[in-house]
Amino acid sequence: MTDLRSSRGIPLLLLALLFFYGGATQEVNLENRETPVSSNGGSLSILDASPPSGMSVADASDAAFEDYDDEASEQIYDPLEPWNRFWFRFNNVLLLDIIKPAYTGYSFVVHEDIRTGLSNVLYNLQMPLRLGNSLLQGKFGQAWVELGRFMINTTVGMGGVFDVAKRNKPLVPVDSRGADLGQTLAVWGIGEGLYLVWPLLGPSTVRDTVGTAGDIAASPFFWLTEPLGPVPFWPGLGADAGLRFNDMGTIINAYEAVTKGAVEPYIAARDAYIKYRRAGVLRSRVQW
Repeated sequence: MTDLRSSRGIPLLLLALLFFYGGATQEVNLENRETPVSSNGGSLSILDASPPSGMSVADASDAAFEDYDDEASEQIYDPLEPWNRFWFRFNNVLLLDIIKPAYTGYSFVVHEDIRTGLSNVLYNLQMPLRLGNSLLQGKFGQAWVELGRFMINTTVGMGGVFDVAKRNKPLVPVDSRGADLGQTLAVWGIGEGLYLVWPLLGPSTVRDTVGTAGDIAASPFFWLTEPLGPVPFWPGLGADAGLRFNDMGTIINAYEAVTKGAVEPYIAARDAYIKYRRAGVLRSRVQW
């Protein structure tokens, strides 16, 4: 078993990176997704969101923060700015010069309805993460809604391809933005620590990095693929990577909405990420 784990070390690392990059927290519900800017996220891990109908991504990005513009903004602790800027530039080239053209071709070939169904499947598979973190945050009503939606969409919705449960509005408000371990740690009172930018993963903090690692360990993909599960490793990795690539459109659009017109894109992305995460923590604490 030790040799097997060792031989899988590098692929498991790649799987972890893909998981982070597509959105650790990551909230891909086609009905309840708000358009955060940053993830995930994330390419920013928390950018897994589509704007409301009739609203552009840029407008939705502004709307996501207008409730928090009056808050006194705490200083962002960014002592590793040279390191962070280097990886920000790396991620920017990767996202816009490599992933974006590939996704443009993919979206041209694959019909929107198919892409929507695949997004629904990924969101459905991530239910254990949202359920567990809802319970850890004391949101028992939200946890019950998550479980009910999962059962309906898995059965009637053909494995989650169709989001049947969205037709029934729950009595308990569900905010999937806080359904990750980073938010849970924040609700427990753990500080965010210094700001970080990771290659492929995008912006984060020390707390969110630890949280995302925990979400990886709780991911169904982690437990269902070799060496821990019955699914062969490479097919499992391919399925996970494919589902996350399918959602890259919203990430690209929201990222460009934040950085494209910014005088200093690094600062714009950093401030947007921190503001979004702090706003999510505030909401979660109020609900607690």
